[in-house]
Amino acid sequence: MSDPISGTLPRFVYNSLLLGSASYAAWCIDSDTYPCAFAACVVGGVSALVGILRALFGSGQAEEYRKLRDVNSGVLELVPLPLVNIDLYAESQGMGALALGHCVFVVALSFDLGCSLAKDRKDCDISEMLRDLTVMGNIISLGFLAFMERNFIYVRMALIMGVMKYGSLFVDSIHEGVGEDLQVLGTAIFLYWTAKAFNADLTD
Repeated sequence: MSDPISGTLPRFVYNSLLLGSASYAAWCIDSDTYPCAFAACVVGGVSALVGILRALFGSGQAEEYRKLRDVNSGVLELVPLPLVNIDLYAESQGMGALALGHCVFVVALSFDLGCSLAKDRKDCDISEMLRDLTVMGNIISLGFLAFMERNFIYVRMALIMGVMKYGSLFVDSIHEGVGEDLQVLGTAIFLYWTAKAFNADLTD
């Protein structure tokens, strides 16, 4: 996975947007009422800070920066959506099996981190399968909740994550590494709509 074609300055801008979006969402969301959604914002903010530091100080070619990028990418893809889903389902149906079932993302995350840190993303078929299934399952789950609740904000959030996941694969097939930019931007937009989903005063 090469560095994004966009270059250092655009990458700095993209991650700054993610940091701003995550900070805005964290400010809007009540951490006591929606702890998992708030945690998703914190994860997005930390990931953005790592991306900014990479843009400022990382060459993107050294081994340590490549591993840092891979870890960051896995965390961004696997963590925010399930955490948000937990609180959305808890708000809709209570903290039951459907809400807690989204916690299985921890399994995929563990495999993904091991693949990035120990295997340099080589021979990671199981990790990639778990990653794809986890993201797909959470997108479908959010889409199902959107249908049940007749909530257009949830629809937007599911579509954003779908485009982020599969759009990144498409653009990476054209130029390897461009998907990183789409992932960061997609997460920034997702967290913006997350703020609206958990704060009725922000809805249009």
